[in-house]
This record gives sequence, structure tokens and C-alpha cells, in this order.
Amino acid sequence: MGYLACVEKLWDVDVHAASERDVCELVEQCTAQVDATVDRSQLVSSLAVAGAFSDVSMDYVTPRVQVLADKWITDLCSILNLNNLGSCEFNLICTDRVHPYFSEPSTKSQYKLMHSDAQPGLLMGEPKWKKRSQCVGAFMWALSRLDASVMSESVVFVLPVTLALVDDYEYRMQGLRASCLFVRNAEFARRSGTGSVLLSSIRACLVYRSDAPQPHKLLHTAFTAFVVVADAIQVDVQEWWALCDALVVNYGYVSDKIKELRVVSEQISIVCERLGVCVTRYLRAFIGIVTHVLESGICVAELQHVAAEQVTALAKACPQRVCVYVPSVVAALARAWD
Repeated sequence: MGYLACVEKLWDVDVHAASERDVCELVEQCTAQVDATVDRSQLVSSLAVAGAFSDVSMDYVTPRVQVLADKWITDLCSILNLNNLGSCEFNLICTDRVHPYFSEPSTKSQYKLMHSDAQPGLLMGEPKWKKRSQCVGAFMWALSRLDASVMSESVVFVLPVTLALVDDYEYRMQGLRASCLFVRNAEFARRSGTGSVLLSSIRACLVYRSDAPQPHKLLHTAFTAFVVVADAIQVDVQEWWALCDALVVNYGYVSDKIKELRVVSEQISIVCERLGVCVTRYLRAFIGIVTHVLESGICVAELQHVAAEQVTALAKACPQRVCVYVPSVVAALARAWD
């Protein structure tokens, strides 16, 4: 079996059904058969396949698979004389390995009657890309290595896929990370308006989901993505107030959950840094959050330390207003560290 045939065999593997051993064997075969005489465009396309098994954000990539895929990538980059990907290589990867799966659903839309109410409902076919996780892995790997200075030349490939991932519950984590990678070229994201489009989608993710596999990580990634994109496109105060609203709302959901409560608490110092004295609008709510953490009886020193840091940030942002709450904060600190 030649190099290209081996690459396509790996690309067609059902990564969620195949064993780690089978995947490792195929990756090793591909690495051993790398052929420098193959057309450059085909080598670049095979680089995307290697990248799909190197991106650790994908659940099917184990540490062993990643090590083997990285060796394959090193060999290919040496032949191609590549460090980062330019727009030509990235666009080729998307054309061959990503866009065909994101361009249309796997089955045509159809109508059916929904239950007893006899109202017509639209039943959409599952997108093709959800049946081929490798295309998401290839996209994430390629985007992380795309030269940010040429992002404008690849935006037609990056933005639609990123938005599709952000809007998808199963792949939202990848979409949020892709959003952060996209705004590395902050000037382009700001001037083109693409950053605002991303921020609008990210704003809808700032809600605690208890049914997520790791809800605290998803919540943390969503807050991080919002801050990164908002900083890149230099949003006005209204957007930061929207983040404050999200913190207060999420606090109501996670007040008894240690990991999630820490994620929410840590954002207070971030909005203090961005808003300055304007955070006064939310001062009472934020003081309530940190005093709850300190008084809740959660004996986690690290969490208590985080809460104390938020008090310091609030004091620096609006010193004249925070003095009203000093007695309650001091009492909470005393009970927490008693």
C-alpha cells in the first residue's frame, strides 16, 4: 500500500470505534512511507491528516497517538520546508479536508409530523462533519499554525467553520478555542467586523450547562474566549456589562459547586481591570458573590484565596464605594480564616 493510500485509509477510520492500537499502527505506517516525490499539494493535504491526530483538543487523540503524529508532521514539514502555514497551504487543507464536510448536511432536509400536536416540524439531517471528527481536528490543528498576518486571506474558510463549531453543543469547546485563534490578527478582526460576529455567538455560550461533560471547563473556556475576542476588537462598556450580567446569572446556578464557583469568581478581577470605576454598577452583586464564597463553609484554601483577590480588585477599581462594604467583607474574611 502506497503512501497516499495509507493516508486515505487513516482518514476514513471511525476514530470513535477504532482502538488506539489500530490508529497508532496506521499513523506509523504513514510516517514510514512518507514519499518526498509525491506532489506538494498532496503532501500538504496529508499534513492535515497528520494534524488531525495531533490536536489534543479532540477526544480521540491519546498521548501515544499524538507523539506518533507529531513525528509524522516533523517529517512532512522538513520535506515541505514549512514552519507555519501560509494562506495557500491552509486554504488547500480546508478545501481538501474541511470544507467538503461543512458545506452541506449529510442528508436532505425533510418534514414530518411531530407527536400528537400534528404540527409540521423540520427534521434536519446531521451535518457531515459530525460523522468525520478528523475534519474538525484537521481544522483546529491547521488554524493553530496559520500565520496570523494572512488571516484575511483565509477568512472565508475560517469564519463559517468556527461559527458552526461555536453553535454546536458537542464541539463548542473547539469553536471557542478557534475564536481565540482567529482574533490573533486583532486589527483585521476589528476592522472587518468578523470579531463582532464571533463575539455575538460567544455571548450565547456564557451560560452554565450542568449536562456538559466538564461544565466548569466549558464555562471557563467561554469566559476566556469572550475576554480574548472583546479585548482584540476593543469593545465598548456595554459588552463588559453584558459579561457582568452573565457572571451574576451564572452565580445563581453554581453557588454550591466549587469548581464552577471559582470560574465565576475569577472573572470579577478581569471585569474590574476593564471597567475600572464603572464596575460600581455591579459592586453590590460582586461583593455578595465573594462574601458568599468566604462564608459558605467551603474549606478550600485556594478558592478562599481567589475570593480575597477579587475583593482586592474591587477595592482598586472603586475605592470610594467599596468602603461601605468593608465591615461585611472583613467579617467574612475572619470567619473564613478562623
